[in-house]
Amino acid sequence: MKTLLCKYFLRFVLIMGVIIGAACSGDKIPAANPFTLFDFEDEGELDQLHWECGAMMERDTLHASSGQYSLRIDMYPNQEYPGFKAGFTQGWHGYNKLTVDLYNPQATQIKITYRIDDRADNPPYGDRAQGSFVLVPGSNTLAVDLENLRTSGTDRTLALARICGLYLFVPRPGHPLTLYLDNVRLER
Repeated sequence: MKTLLCKYFLRFVLIMGVIIGAACSGDKIPAANPFTLFDFEDEGELDQLHWECGAMMERDTLHASSGQYSLRIDMYPNQEYPGFKAGFTQGWHGYNKLTVDLYNPQATQIKITYRIDDRADNPPYGDRAQGSFVLVPGSNTLAVDLENLRTSGTDRTLALARICGLYLFVPRPGHPLTLYLDNVRLER
């Protein structure tokens, strides 16, 4: 029994020595990799999207920030909220940031709205998280702080373990717009 305890104690000391040595030498212990929700490299990812009139979506090789493909979204003014709409079967517990790469090919800025739901019953505006970002022409990275994510009206903290919907849309566009979306990921 003593020999077994000594063996485990020596392993523990060795592992701790490696960790402490890395910390003291300035080397960083690698952080957990981001969890990719969508990178559009697999056509099967398109099955998780909600398809509606007013927005056409297809995989494209232009403006990919991860791999070979991005998602091209063409939005039309005949729909109030055209854009990217996806459902999830798992929550986002354990992550503190949602990050999305977007490319705006227009010569002007576009205001894009995000919506995140933790209820599957299409909650009203006041009981879901919503905010907006301005996309400049060219490459943009949208980052949403999940640790402080609160509903728009009731100021309730969203239950990250129950996230079931992500929406990125342009409210009431006055003319057709195109955006490219890629590398939708959760980070710690």
